[in-house]
Amino acid sequence: MPPDEPPGAPGPRPRPGPARRAAEPLAWWTALLAVYLALVSAISLTEITVGALAAAAGAAAAVAARRVLLATGGARPPEDRGPSPAVPPARLLPPLARLPAQVVADTARITARGASGGDWTTLACPPGPAGRAAATLLMSASPGAYVGGVDPERALLRVHRLTGPSPFERSLRRAGLVDDPRHRAAHGSPPAGGDRGGDR
Repeated sequence: MPPDEPPGAPGPRPRPGPARRAAEPLAWWTALLAVYLALVSAISLTEITVGALAAAAGAAAAVAARRVLLATGGARPPEDRGPSPAVPPARLLPPLARLPAQVVADTARITARGASGGDWTTLACPPGPAGRAAATLLMSASPGAYVGGVDPERALLRVHRLTGPSPFERSLRRAGLVDDPRHRAAHGSPPAGGDRGGDR
C-alpha cells in the first residue's frame, strides 16, 4: 500500500478486460435498438439503419453517464469525500430508453425546419461533479438541446432548446437529474425528481 494512503483504504479497482468493456455498450446498443424497432410502424432497412445509429449514440451516452456517476468516491477516506451522486444510475434507464426516439425526432425537426430559433433556459442539476457532468452530457445528447454554460457553485446549467421541454428532458426531470431552479430554491434542496417547473 502506498505510504500516503490511510490504513484500510480500498485499493484501486481492477481494470475490466476487453470483453467486459465491449459487453456493456453492446448490451445498451442491443436494448436501445430493440426499443426503437418496437416503436416504428414498419421495419425496413432504412429504419434499421436509423435505429442502429440512434442506438449507438444512446449506448455511448449511457456508458459515459454510468462512468461519470460512479467516478466519485472510491479510495478517498470518508471525511474527504464530496457529495455522493444524487441520482442512482438505475434511475437513468427510463431517460436513456427515450433517447434514441428523441434523437430521431430532433433530427427530423432540424431537417424539416432548420436549426434556427429556440431559446435559453436555466435548469438546476445535482451539486456534485458526477451528477453535474451526467446532466450536461445527457442534456446535450440530442440535437434539439445543448448546454452552453455551467455554474458549478450554484449547480445550474444554461441550456439552449429548439422547443420547449422534450419528453426526454421531462424524463430526466422525473429521474432527478435536472429540475426547475425555482423549485429547488423554494424547497432549499437539489433536484429530487419529479416533472416540475414553470417553463414546461
